Amino acid sequence: MRKHLLLFTLFFTTLEISFCQTDIFPQGYFRSPLNIPLTTSGTFAEIRNNHFHSGFDIRIGGVVGEPVYSVADGYVSRIKVSAYGGGKTLYISHPNGYKSVYMHLEKFAGPIAEYVKKYQYEHKVFEIDIEVSSDKLPVVKGQQIANAGNSGGSQGPHLHFELRHDHNDKTINPLLFGIPFHDNMSPNIHNVKVYPASEVATINGKNMPVTLLETKTNAKTKKKYTVKHDTIEVSGRFYTGIYATDPAPKSTGKNGVFDIKLYVDGKIYYHYNPREFMFEETRAVNTMIDYDYYKKTRQAYILSRVLRGNKSEVCKAFKNNGYIVFTDNLCHKLLYKVEDFHGNVSEFSFIVKSIPAEAQEKISVGNATDKYTIPIAYYLKNRYKTEGFEVYFDENTFYENDMMCYEKVAPKYKSILSDVHLLTFKNHAYPPHKTYRVKITVPDNLRNIKNKLLLVSVDGNKIVAQPFKLHNDTIEGQLRLFAGLALSIDTIAPKVSPINFTPDKVTKTKSLRIKITDNLSGITKYNCYLNDTWILAEHDGKTASLTIDVSSMIRKGKNKLKVIVSDRIGNTTTQEWNIIY
Repeated sequence: MRKHLLLFTLFFTTLEISFCQTDIFPQGYFRSPLNIPLTTSGTFAEIRNNHFHSGFDIRIGGVVGEPVYSVADGYVSRIKVSAYGGGKTLYISHPNGYKSVYMHLEKFAGPIAEYVKKYQYEHKVFEIDIEVSSDKLPVVKGQQIANAGNSGGSQGPHLHFELRHDHNDKTINPLLFGIPFHDNMSPNIHNVKVYPASEVATINGKNMPVTLLETKTNAKTKKKYTVKHDTIEVSGRFYTGIYATDPAPKSTGKNGVFDIKLYVDGKIYYHYNPREFMFEETRAVNTMIDYDYYKKTRQAYILSRVLRGNKSEVCKAFKNNGYIVFTDNLCHKLLYKVEDFHGNVSEFSFIVKSIPAEAQEKISVGNATDKYTIPIAYYLKNRYKTEGFEVYFDENTFYENDMMCYEKVAPKYKSILSDVHLLTFKNHAYPPHKTYRVKITVPDNLRNIKNKLLLVSVDGNKIVAQPFKLHNDTIEGQLRLFAGLALSIDTIAPKVSPINFTPDKVTKTKSLRIKITDNLSGITKYNCYLNDTWILAEHDGKTASLTIDVSSMIRKGKNKLKVIVSDRIGNTTTQEWNIIY
């Protein structure tokens, strides 16, 4: 018996050690991408909407323009310019097998800027995503490559910086390379929850989660205070969740944490340690947190249980997929240990008193509705077909087996021209891990306008255009969300209007700004011409605007500016204005 116990202990100790260890990353090879002290507004693997944050968000003082430098010798291997997402982005490959990435740039510098501008004018496009051969744009360590900014989906001036494996783009915590960053502040543990894992499990006598730090208000002074529930009673299978953030010097944000361990009676039970991850696994973040609560509050409780379809290496459960069950009538100690990269530690412990299942009061549980009749196996391809609608799921689109319900409901809004096709699931409401494919047959009464139809998602009163293609009389879409799906129509052309100039009036500005908006399907094409010559217009998605630098092409007196904007359906607006200098 002692021999078996020793082997059992060694087994779990080995698991813990092997999970903690990773490759040894080169120290001192990479310099900082900025010449100012690093302070962050976002950390590596911080939990964001449907993904892990893949790098560091470095503060630049609230204004654009801070010079950005190559962190090591190498060459520019990819350049991406987008109105959304990372905005202006550089990828630099380094001879040691890693790649550095710089996002939300204001502008590129030196030969890189010249290369990009030449490409844009040759191809008459603003948005690009191009691979660059190793001989085109070599860089040396410390060379200025750009200026930090606020382009793309950025919500304020900063530099988003990443380090990746060059061969597969697996992203890595930059601190593992010794990037200089000072932090002497311990993580903050804001709260811990205990969740029942079945309909008959109870936490303190009820089949609902219990929060261990409870905020109350003094009746006399009206001041708030916190009460910690040190001991709770649990019957049946359960799991836990922790909401913790990592403060840093000169940072006001609630940054993500580096390492979380849960111990049960002194043994490691669960480990969350996002040192590196593949982008293919990042959407699994939705299953690692209390997803419904996060949607409401943006507070991410990281859960100790791991669903079977979650293949991410970010978290690991060492027993029972992280579910905990006690069959005795004893007290058990649970301990959370939260640590940042620099070894600052915070702990939270509590006692769970086990109540045998046969001693608990029977809970009345409502009968499951019969509408969930379509089985879903997370490890298989799944298909469902009915009149006018088909849906195809690849394997590992879901994280657990489930039961699906398909409903066809009448539209509530005049802009919806078809029935709404609705998919719901009995046990899990997570967004899909992969895109799934739908086919909707265009009804007979809409086939004469099928070229103006589009696929939309309907969620409450929110109607959003989704990617689709029209094949004969079928609209096909590739989707990454679960919502009602329907057909709508777009016959309205985009709107185009000047922002910082008045047509036919004298203006001094050499940077013209134009508002471009669309009612539904979204803008997909825009071209600007100054005196009948194509001119580059920079599209900013978050402000729905074009910015045109006319300084090199403007002439004294009257100039003609033509703007042509089209939406996804092909509705087009053409505006011509006289600009006088």
